[in-house]
Amino acid sequence: MSDLDPPVVLIVGAGPAGLFAACELVRHGVKPRIVERRLGPHHEARGTALQPAVLASLERAGLIEPFLSAGVRIRHIQLLGPGLREIASDDFAEAGCAYGFQCSLPQWRTETILRERLQSLGVEIEFGTEVKSIEDHPDGMRLTLETGARNETVTMAYVLGAGGGHSVTRHSMQEHLAGETYDGRYWVADAKVRLSCPPQCGRLIIGPTGFVLLSPLPDDRWLIFVNRDEADTGHTLPTAAELGALLDARTGVEVGVADLHWVSAFKMHKRVVERLSDGRRFLLGDAAHLSSPLGGEGLNAALMDAADIAWKLSLVLRGAARPSLLDSYAIERGLADRHVLAVSDEVHDLVMRLVATCDAGGVPSMPEAGPTDAMASRRKRLMLDVSYAGSTLVGQAGAVGAGPSPGERFPACHRLRGARHHLIVFGEAPRLDHVRARWGQLVSIVDASSVPCDAAEAGVPDGGAILVRPDGFIGFRAVPADEATMTALDAHLATYLVPDVRGTASGHEPRS
Repeated sequence: MSDLDPPVVLIVGAGPAGLFAACELVRHGVKPRIVERRLGPHHEARGTALQPAVLASLERAGLIEPFLSAGVRIRHIQLLGPGLREIASDDFAEAGCAYGFQCSLPQWRTETILRERLQSLGVEIEFGTEVKSIEDHPDGMRLTLETGARNETVTMAYVLGAGGGHSVTRHSMQEHLAGETYDGRYWVADAKVRLSCPPQCGRLIIGPTGFVLLSPLPDDRWLIFVNRDEADTGHTLPTAAELGALLDARTGVEVGVADLHWVSAFKMHKRVVERLSDGRRFLLGDAAHLSSPLGGEGLNAALMDAADIAWKLSLVLRGAARPSLLDSYAIERGLADRHVLAVSDEVHDLVMRLVATCDAGGVPSMPEAGPTDAMASRRKRLMLDVSYAGSTLVGQAGAVGAGPSPGERFPACHRLRGARHHLIVFGEAPRLDHVRARWGQLVSIVDASSVPCDAAEAGVPDGGAILVRPDGFIGFRAVPADEATMTALDAHLATYLVPDVRGTASGHEPRS
């Protein structure tokens, strides 16, 4: 597929999920079309903290530097009670990953970085274009687009629905965001505060009447979440003074709100669709799932959705993979999205239980966790435990050892360059010439010493081979790497890839 070919993928929505999906598709050799019904970019904070797991994906995508330059690092988090008494704290540097911090920046800045990357790649966002209908057609999906007074009908092979909670793509699939809406109503704001806070630290402050979340942003600003009074049912947005009074009431100290840039009302949800895809349409981000922002995972799950569908769809469109590969999107992201909802729900329930304890006159506290449990909780909180175990794209041959299992993120995935699969070989391995001859255009063979990656950390202390997928997850592990396990690896690749297909066959190789 060359740049002169008309797009066969339409992305509906130019939020983070749609923009990152477009960036990744182009990196993998497919140029999409992307439309957005808004007339132009917004300037709202919305989702802010990028988790360590997503930072590794951004590095693989060649995008990490602008994010690190624009954002601030959150290395610690404090859970505080009335009077700012510390209940618990955590240090992200102890998570055992490449990025021991969250990178925090307003969502409008995230979208700007992604738009600028797309513009450099020759992809323009079609603002002011609304998708009015999506219908099945023998040639693919027939869409009606409306731009001002002009209507256009197009046919696309695939549609990525990244248009948010009111997704036209989801409605065309007759899917619904099933689940529940949490009690209460909330304000989210972007402002400065005079309350002294430790550097690079996020704070969740609990009191008898609710909570306040303070998450640092660039330029000494803060993303603020706070629950509204039950009697507050109006639609008028609060002034800085009114918001400050509410924060003071919740925390019991003077927070001191100033320079209020943005404030919005919202409700918190726990919802997910039953089907993420019907084979031609794929749902990403808020179109597919809504979680409590107290978990800090919604934006990150959206970017993971984008990374997952992009490499699979590009391989299919280039003729390098079987169309059945696309079935794995709904399976894998369904597993991950439901895990995200469970983790966010756990955090949300914990906060509400602590508020109830304060309200009843008790002293909020957290049970002391041992090192193993603390590490597991930390990795879960930072989305480092996302796993596709159980997917048909995950396999193993030989001994089952310690370390990351097939379906989990490869610890050194951020060090792998290019858009291909990578076969990481620890020690000696047979049949590598066969792998090169059969899969060389799709799989790069890498000596583990050049990554570098510790064999024990990778789960192959005595040697072996690990197949790392284009999204950085382990697709297959051969332990040890002998004739039998390497033959099993070859059979695994053949279940979804097409051998001897060169990127140049379609006139467009994936970008490194």
